[in-house]
Amino acid sequence: MTLPNVFRTDTAFFPPVPRPRTEGMLPVTGGHVVHWEETGPEDGVPVLVLHGGPGGQIKPYYRRLLDPARHRGIFFDQRGCGQSAPFGSLESNTTADLIADIEALREARGIARWIVVGGSWGSTLALAYAQAHPDRLLGLLVSGVFLADAADRYWWWEGGRTVFPEVFAARDSLLSEAERTDPRAAFLKRILDPDPAIHAPAATILGHAEAQTLDLHAPPPPDDPDAMDPRDIAATRIFAHFDQADYFLTPGQLLANAARLAAIPGEIIAGRSDMCTPPRAAWDLAQAWPGSRLTIVPAAGHRWNDEALGRAVVAALLRLTDSAG
Repeated sequence: MTLPNVFRTDTAFFPPVPRPRTEGMLPVTGGHVVHWEETGPEDGVPVLVLHGGPGGQIKPYYRRLLDPARHRGIFFDQRGCGQSAPFGSLESNTTADLIADIEALREARGIARWIVVGGSWGSTLALAYAQAHPDRLLGLLVSGVFLADAADRYWWWEGGRTVFPEVFAARDSLLSEAERTDPRAAFLKRILDPDPAIHAPAATILGHAEAQTLDLHAPPPPDDPDAMDPRDIAATRIFAHFDQADYFLTPGQLLANAARLAAIPGEIIAGRSDMCTPPRAAWDLAQAWPGSRLTIVPAAGHRWNDEALGRAVVAALLRLTDSAG
């Protein structure tokens, strides 16, 4: 499935950056090699941008959130994602592995401290990284906050049915009557099955359902609901791998450890109309994170290419940049 990766207007964002200034491949543990890229001046304020998923990848429009004159932007494809290799691999692919990769990238690029930005699953990873290495951060910005707790997982798999009844009904049409008593367990079992004849249809229908919840103006239903790019199927398998393990976090971990963020300048952004990660998690995080600033954006959705949400993210990043000197 191909989703639009362009902004609706050009009024809130920095000009397009056609290509990175430099890029490369970084060998890490477990036989993985991660793809990274940089934009902006080498002496700029370092800003690490973490993509969503799990199973997402760097998107060129992420560069437009950064000031090309002030920010040294660092981006990387997480294990198994994008241009990293081996593509689609579930082996040695956990949250702890990704945190270690971030540290390896920081050291390889000669960066002492940086601002970290993450949206959706990227917010989960950003929070876990910051709590593990608070001394490495100049600032932390998270949007579309996903704490990966029981409430978040319930909303993603079942709670959103109250807003998207027809979408969830179409999703669950793939399942048997018995499987519909626990759609999460049923989909995860199917998607993690090694047989493409089993995992591909489940990944496809789940991906089409998710696409209907990400934007205020959802894309039209696909012309061919059975068609999905094989790379998107692989990405959905990475998502399922993390989801079945509760994202390799202990229950309530990110809120319980939020006090570790007290010394880090922090910005939390939530779209009021975000139907993928509603503002409840952002609110809970703000209450647990001393000194953080919460902004709930009216009529904004989930992704950074939502103009209202993106405008708030740009403004928050500039505030963190100013505080970093």
